[in-house]
Amino acid sequence: MLDLQRSIADLCGGFVVIDNGENVTMVHQTAREYLLNSNDRPFGVDKGAAHKQMFENCMRSLMTVGLRARVKDNRQPEFLEYAATSWSSHLMLTPPDCAQTAETLSKFLGGHWVLIWIQLLATQRHLGVLVEASKHLSRYYNQRKRFDAEPSEQDHLVLKQELVDRWAEDLVKVVGKFGMVLRGNPESIYRLIPPFCPQSSAIYQQFGRTKDKSLVVSGLSGQNWDDSIARMSFGPGTYASFILAAGSQIAILISSGMVILYDSSTFEEATASPVKHGERVYRMELSSNGALLATYGYLTTKIWETSTGLCKLSAPNVESRPRPLAMLLTKNNTMLLVGTDDRRIRSLDLSQNPSTWQLIAELEEPELEGHFLNSSNHMALNSDGRLIAVAYRGHPLSAWEIDGPVHIGHCWRTREEVARGEVIEAVWHPHDLEVLGLYIEGVVFKWRPYDDKTDELATGASRLAISRDGNLFATGDVRGTVKVYTTAEFGLVYRLASEDTVLSLTFSPDLRRFYDVRGNYGNAWEPNALIRFSEQRSTGGRTESETGSLPRNSTASESWIGRIDVITALAGSPVGRLYCCGTEKGVVHLHDTKRGKLAEIYASKSFFSIEQLTWSKDGRYLCFSDASKKVIVMSIDPRTGDLDPAVEKGAEITMKNITDGPILQLLFHPDSNKLLVRSSSTILTVPTADFSSTKSLELRTSQHRWIIHPQDPALIIDIGPSSIRVLDWDLAERQVYSFQYSQTPLRVASSSNRANTVDRVLVTTDKRHLLAQISLSNVKSKEKAFLYFKTPSCSTPIAAIPVIDSDRVTDTITALMLPPSLSSQIGFALSFISQNNLIFLSRDFSMCSRRLAFPSDQGATSALLTSSPNSAVPAKIEAKP
Repeated sequence: MLDLQRSIADLCGGFVVIDNGENVTMVHQTAREYLLNSNDRPFGVDKGAAHKQMFENCMRSLMTVGLRARVKDNRQPEFLEYAATSWSSHLMLTPPDCAQTAETLSKFLGGHWVLIWIQLLATQRHLGVLVEASKHLSRYYNQRKRFDAEPSEQDHLVLKQELVDRWAEDLVKVVGKFGMVLRGNPESIYRLIPPFCPQSSAIYQQFGRTKDKSLVVSGLSGQNWDDSIARMSFGPGTYASFILAAGSQIAILISSGMVILYDSSTFEEATASPVKHGERVYRMELSSNGALLATYGYLTTKIWETSTGLCKLSAPNVESRPRPLAMLLTKNNTMLLVGTDDRRIRSLDLSQNPSTWQLIAELEEPELEGHFLNSSNHMALNSDGRLIAVAYRGHPLSAWEIDGPVHIGHCWRTREEVARGEVIEAVWHPHDLEVLGLYIEGVVFKWRPYDDKTDELATGASRLAISRDGNLFATGDVRGTVKVYTTAEFGLVYRLASEDTVLSLTFSPDLRRFYDVRGNYGNAWEPNALIRFSEQRSTGGRTESETGSLPRNSTASESWIGRIDVITALAGSPVGRLYCCGTEKGVVHLHDTKRGKLAEIYASKSFFSIEQLTWSKDGRYLCFSDASKKVIVMSIDPRTGDLDPAVEKGAEITMKNITDGPILQLLFHPDSNKLLVRSSSTILTVPTADFSSTKSLELRTSQHRWIIHPQDPALIIDIGPSSIRVLDWDLAERQVYSFQYSQTPLRVASSSNRANTVDRVLVTTDKRHLLAQISLSNVKSKEKAFLYFKTPSCSTPIAAIPVIDSDRVTDTITALMLPPSLSSQIGFALSFISQNNLIFLSRDFSMCSRRLAFPSDQGATSALLTSSPNSAVPAKIEAKP
């Protein structure tokens, strides 16, 4: 058998070795340089030809017949991993005028092999390679354009160019928008993801509109990708106020005192995330390479490794508890500098543990006539920690040399008639002795303290950030607008209009993106204007500071991410293809599943949001309510063919003076002759013939959910977390059930059970069992419990039954709890389909199904899940007449 390592060493005469990672490397660097730079010598390597050959080898591996099956069965060829992660690097270094390379690339991107490649990277958790490949394709596309013929002569070459350009954009967008889905289900790239992509994208054009696709998506808002590549959601009730980016890390400071870390390529939450300081955190700082994170809390300051989440050092803060205004990791990440509101700069030696604070400088601000000096409200350290800018309320910005300290000067407004202003943001230029700042009224200024030169620009901004190279700065405002300017000339490069206030923003290290946070979510934006600027810089093109090519009146690239009228209610007709949605602004839209949006059938004049929406069983009536407790009923004739439905307003009922609390549920009688209206305090039934007379019943709790009895439409069922009642439509009570558990399932039967809320009740297709989704009040997370039980019997005669001794048990119904292994995955239970398959939306927004096996009518401990026969927890429901 051939010994490959020995054969290579023998053939190459000792010039190469194979290291522990089985990589072939040159022994002598000089020999490598000789071979790669020997154009006129007998021995040498043509780098362009070598990269072309390696690219072709990678493509052959990635376009192997039967590769998809081998990837699925985890039987990949040995060279495949290298080919998948390195082909784009070789492509970028091939001669751009090589027609064979262009033809091979077009074949790869134009066929199904590109999806197999994406699946392979998702399986191996290498989605970051897609982002790098996107950059390489973009550079190759720009180089290739200079060598192809004119469009009128060879149109097919232009089409191939456009294919490369579109895939360069698609790859980075797919990672940002669908990365979580790909990591959980790599095969989703074939049928699930392409239909959700914009119709002009390459992935949709090739794979999203094929005739045999199993998923149809309608109602997408745009034909093209927008500038958003990812949204990072922190969850309801979670508030973020500060964001930083360095190396491969994105760090977001949460008000609760923790820091969430994301990978900047895949936007996957890091394994070390969240970093929990253990107390309120005032400020954080990342090292320039993103390897270290410093958090400054009320009592302590801590240093963390972002790769592991380990706390390397914890030091108590000074007893006076000053608030940090500026932080910087300096001296090769061995020292932390902190400027505080007591006008002092302190240092912490990170090479010592334990470490204590050392006073570096105390800034004795010179007094100015007519100005009152108080505590500083903002500070900015320059990149090497030698200079600091200090801002005060009602006082001009001051600049200092820390060594000494030596006062440099004050920044005065350019117009005397303008108030002195309050500086709310300030940053030093990374490579110049210049300060960029922001006054409270939204004016950006640029100040050179040693020359005492100042320039101003009115922007209306409230937040400010500068790029790592100092060529660009970005502003954000309370209206959700972000603007990017050139630093030298204040030329507007890009403008983004979106929703919600910008609370913090920062540039990516490579200048191609910027990130912002807006309360409970953050955004990653990658506009073409920044990509072009970054590529011009990387290719050695003249920057704006050298050419002055972007003056203040230059035309900027603009992007509008429209404000979304949030959908607050959604319901589909039980028959046909119609469905309706209500919005936060009080608008109700009628849609067809095939034809899309048909009409706006209602708009609240006072913009009261739509809260509840339901259809009658026959699809002839639609009922909805708004925040003003107004109930509207409309009749809808769906018609046939492509004719638009006929919509007519039937009634408008004001419930404000009839019931207290918000309307929580609407329910039609199966015959559409009555309407049930439930508020937090009352339940009413209203005849639809005249909408006049009503029957009502006071409620003791609002945590229940009402449904029509699956086996007898003359009855309704009131399902709560601890009891069940059966009533008729005249609200006469027929049966009462109470829960009694043989053992405690999760925390449903805890002492705080009364505050648990039934969110949703589903009926199986055979109508024999019910599933109740319950929100647990004693669990801080989003955890929900799911209770199964047999549909209550309707054999009791339809006549009012007096309530008797509550301890008398006449019937027992066995119930089961979904095990935590499944309930923890369910974000929203949707419906049952045949054979007891539960359809639900998972926590990561995937559509899932799970077959459930119900207990027999007599059994009490039967299996709940077909795949987990012993994981169910039995419970009992006792009936009391």
